[in-house]
Formats: sequence, structure tokens, C-alpha cells
Amino acid sequence: MTPYLVDPISCIGNYKIKWLGAIGPTQSGKSVVLQAAVADMVDQDPGPGLYVLPDETTGKKHLDEKVISMIKASPELSLYCTGNKRDMSYESVKLQHMTIYPAWATSIVTMNSFPMKRVFLDEVRLMGLTIGNESNAIKLASDRLTTYFGYGIGQGYMVSSPSTEGDLLHQQLTVPGTLYLSWQVQCQECFEYQELDFFVNIIFNEKTKKPECRCAHCGAVFSDTDRKKEMNRHGKYAVVKFENGIRTPTQIRKDGTLEVPYELGVGHNRVFFHWSSMESPFRSFEDIWKEFIQTKDKVHDYKNFWQAWLSRFWVEDKSKASVKSLSEHKKSYRLGHVPDKVKILTAGIDTQDKGFYVVVRGFGENQFTCVVDAFHIPCHMAIAEDTEIERLFNETIFNRIFESGWKVSIAAIDTGGHRTKQLYRACTKMSRLILCKGATEAQVTPINYSKEVGIYLVRTPEYLEELDHRSQSNDYWLPENISKDYLVQWTNRRKTENQNKKTGETLIIWKKMGQDDYRYADVHSLLCLDIPTDKWANLRQRLNDPDFISNPYLEEKAMEQIEKLETVKTVVEQEVDYSISGFNW
Repeated sequence: MTPYLVDPISCIGNYKIKWLGAIGPTQSGKSVVLQAAVADMVDQDPGPGLYVLPDETTGKKHLDEKVISMIKASPELSLYCTGNKRDMSYESVKLQHMTIYPAWATSIVTMNSFPMKRVFLDEVRLMGLTIGNESNAIKLASDRLTTYFGYGIGQGYMVSSPSTEGDLLHQQLTVPGTLYLSWQVQCQECFEYQELDFFVNIIFNEKTKKPECRCAHCGAVFSDTDRKKEMNRHGKYAVVKFENGIRTPTQIRKDGTLEVPYELGVGHNRVFFHWSSMESPFRSFEDIWKEFIQTKDKVHDYKNFWQAWLSRFWVEDKSKASVKSLSEHKKSYRLGHVPDKVKILTAGIDTQDKGFYVVVRGFGENQFTCVVDAFHIPCHMAIAEDTEIERLFNETIFNRIFESGWKVSIAAIDTGGHRTKQLYRACTKMSRLILCKGATEAQVTPINYSKEVGIYLVRTPEYLEELDHRSQSNDYWLPENISKDYLVQWTNRRKTENQNKKTGETLIIWKKMGQDDYRYADVHSLLCLDIPTDKWANLRQRLNDPDFISNPYLEEKAMEQIEKLETVKTVVEQEVDYSISGFNW
């Protein structure tokens, strides 16, 4: 039922691993890891143990349900009971050969006891960064293990749902010597592995009116009718990297080999395992979808969905925009219509495995900007060829005539990671399309042209910031029928603060909170103003020129008129020549 518990439980008693952590949603079996560790200690490796709970009020109930009840219910473990009812209490669980001491994360007194062989911390997300003016529960618990760590036979355990980025639990994932692993499943159609993401893998089927979990690579449906047994049967853990505060799962190849190999207990002394409700056999995909629909517009409920269902750390962000605040910018025009203030149309394209997300944006004087359209172009990038991509772009973007007689002047596309060769070949045939890719933090300028690969390297945080700022202005317009999907994706990239532990410097980082493809398409529509091409240089400055306007549709119509005039002129000249030659004859 829960193959993702096999590896965490196999680490119990492996004293090369000093700290073992399990991070998962509620109703997924993560408490079993802690119970297995307690049972192993009682039956196989007795010694004093400390069981730490968030507070005394809720702790007593948890202790009774997860420890005392388990010992009494197990035929093997109950043999160690003394027979005295007072020995199974909230003060201590006394057995014939060892004792388990309860402790509360809010009480320094209960944490300051003698050396412990094993320490168990339950629901770490509810424990504070400090206890009064002293250290935190994890540090105090670690101090209790020092003696047994010295003998090489101590072990600590942490089990919890995720909490908020930067808190006590989240900090444990970046402690030196930590191996952080996340569960990935294998598609039995294309055999690609992936860490399931609710905002990427869950698709609402309009025909069946039910949500489906689909492979991000080939679109095959993951079934949960067998409680996800088949889906999880081939699952594996992969290393998760943290770079500049950004969480990035590494890849598992089709043959099951790891992009970043690891061996449990070798080269590290801390291991954390992570999974979500997407893999839990106790929650169907439909249940997860329903919970999302019920909570997505309520901040506190949505936070609980994010933590207890998706098993993700919540981000306390500094972003200004929200779905509600963006909705207040809706004006009395519809998708496809170009307001009178517009002087140029640009398009931004974000490339994903299933196709392209496109935002067409209009710009005018005095920082005026509006969304003209936002749509998805279906295209299976795994098999797409350059001719198909070229056809789709011409039909839906460059040759499209918007209401009021407008065409897109220039477009920018994110080419990173998706059939880049095919994209390059297609893009070179379209003179109004510019290739872009995200730049590293080391890049000094916001935009830099790379001659080696023929693309513009862009520092996207600056443009995310500008869009966030513009969205607070009255000159930021949205169509009255803009989709809810656009608004949600737009706000799924949030600005948060991240403190460098070594230098103490606070950095601003943009964190992904869900699917955000429209937001990145929008970024590329904005950066078109700064791409220094021969024809479109200094667009940002030219917008305030009263005489400036760029509309390929009008230019094409003008050229047609000129061509007609040239044709008429040629015909007239030929007739005159003929008449003269006839007269001479």
C-alpha cells in the first residue's frame, strides 16, 4: 500500500544515520515510521527513549494513540509491560527493561533529562525556533543523544507535515550532511519518472467531468482505482537539491538509474524522505481536487491544503498581487480586443512539455499596459518538429488579426529544456520571434546576448518584479472575461525573503507556488520592450513618442496599396507605351 515507507523504515537502526526524517501529508502513513522506530527499540534494541510532542495538551492524546495503545495492542510488545497501570502514563512509559519519557517542545524542564539512546519528535512543524530564550526542541533533543552518538548507537527521528519555509523543520533540510530525498513514480506508458505535482499532473477532464492525474511527459492517465498500487510499485526516491533557496528534484532515468546516485548511510548522517498526497493510497485524486476547489480562494484553508495535502512548505511572501487584486483591474473589453490606448502588441511564449502558453500584451504611453489575450497552444513537444511549431506560431500568433485590425509586432519565447533544436530551427524562420533563456545570478545586466547559441540570456526576477509593481497601477488593464486559470497561474510565482545563514544577508527570491506558465509567458511579453533588435530598438522609450505606433497589419495593408498602385502604374505605362508605339507605326 505504501512503498514509499520501505526506505525510511529500512534506515531504523542504521546508526550511520544519526537523524532520520519523514515529511509527508496527513493520512499518508508517516506516523508508522515513528511507531516502527519505537517498536524496534522496545523489541530489538532497548534503551532510554525520549518522545517529544509539540505541547502537553495535544501531546497526551498523541502519546496514548501512537505509543501506549500500540504497545498494548501488539502481542510481542505487550510482553514487556509491567502489569502496573501507573507505568503506562503521561509521565513515563515504563517497561520491564526500559523507559520512554514524554517531553513537550514548549517545556525546557521536560527536555533537560539524562542521556537518551533514541529520541522521537512528532509533528515538528508545530515546534518553535526557540523555547523561551533558549534553543529549540531539536537542539535540546540532540544534546540528549550526545553520549550514545559517541558510542555510535544513538539515533533521532523527526516526523511531520511540512510547515512554512524558514521555520524549524524547513531549516533541517539544509543542515550540512543532510540527504534530502523525494518520491517519484514511473509512467507505465512512456516509462519516464516524475515527482507528481498537483498543478502540473492533475487535469480536469471536461468530457467525464472528473479530475485525472496524467503523466507530464506523454499524457497517460495514472489510475487510483487500485489505491495507487500500480503507480507506486515502481516508485523510487531521488535527491532534491537546494540552490539559492530553490528546491529542485533531480531526475531518475527510464532504466531506474539516478542522475545523482546516493547510498543510504554513506557520505551523510542525516536523511529526510518526502512524499505527498498525490502518492498516498488513502486519498484519491478526486478527493485532492475537491479539497483544492473548496479552499483555493480562502487563504488559511488553502495554506492547510498546501501543507497537509500537497505536503509543501508554505511561503510567507512579499508579493503585492493576488487573484482578488488582479480581478479589480478588469475593464469593459474582452479577450482579443485591442483598447484604443495601445501602440504596439507583443507576445510572450512559455514552452512546456504539453505545448505553449501565450500572453499577448498591449503597451501605450505613460506605463499603460493591458492583456489582449492569453491562451494555450497544444503541442506534444516530445515529438514536435520545427515545421509543426512554425505552422502553429504563424496561425495563432503572427498571422492572427485581432479585433480593431491589429497584429503582434514582436514575440519572445523561453526555449529552455524543451526540444531546443526543433525550436531553434522553427524560430530562425520567423523574423519577429526572439529566443530567450533564463540567466544566472552572476549576469550583471538584465539582458545579455549570447553569440555562441544565438539567444538572449534574461534575468527574469527583474521582470517579475516589474510586473508585480505594474499590477498595482490603474494603467494595468485586464479583459473582463480573463480566465481564472490565468489569474491563479499569474499569482503562483511569489516573492519571498531568504536569509543567507553565513553572511546574514537577506535576499529576495521568487518562489513557485504552483503552475505559473502564464506568468512566465507574461514576463517574455514584457521583456520584448528591451530586446535590442535592429528594427525594435528602444521600444520602451519610443512608447511615449506621440507619433509612434507599430502595427504589422496596417503596414501590410499599406504595402498592399503601394503594390496595387505600382501595378496600376505599370499597366498605365504599358498602355501608354503601346499607344505611342502604335502611333509611330
